[in-house]
Amino acid sequence: MSRKVAREELFKIVFENELLDEELNSRFENYLTRDERVSSEEDLVFIESYITAIENNSNDILETLKRNISGWNVERIGNVERALLKIATYEILFEDVPTEIVINEAVELAKKYGDDKSYEFINGVLAKIVIEKNKR
Repeated sequence: MSRKVAREELFKIVFENELLDEELNSRFENYLTRDERVSSEEDLVFIESYITAIENNSNDILETLKRNISGWNVERIGNVERALLKIATYEILFEDVPTEIVINEAVELAKKYGDDKSYEFINGVLAKIVIEKNKR
């Protein structure tokens, strides 16, 4: 599978976590028991490493989101949008992935799973996070 597919599976796990408010690692363990999951070892390693890193860096991710979301409380954002923002914020802050790819893939997933305007909201917040990171 491609990294794009692995990111979509990662999104589904983080989204479920937003709905159920459990440990992210527990959601991943549940994911591994499903018939419909990625089978590539490389994709599973990618997903697991991101889940662990998102969990370990959740305070930094949430603080960054709070600083860059205008007029919204992070807890009031929809589950789809919050899951996508957590993943993309993690990638922007901690991974060596071009920000254009991070934002593009988050926007595409928002178009697929979110409301009509979700992708615009995601794009705007992530653009602010990139600007903030580049000022450091």
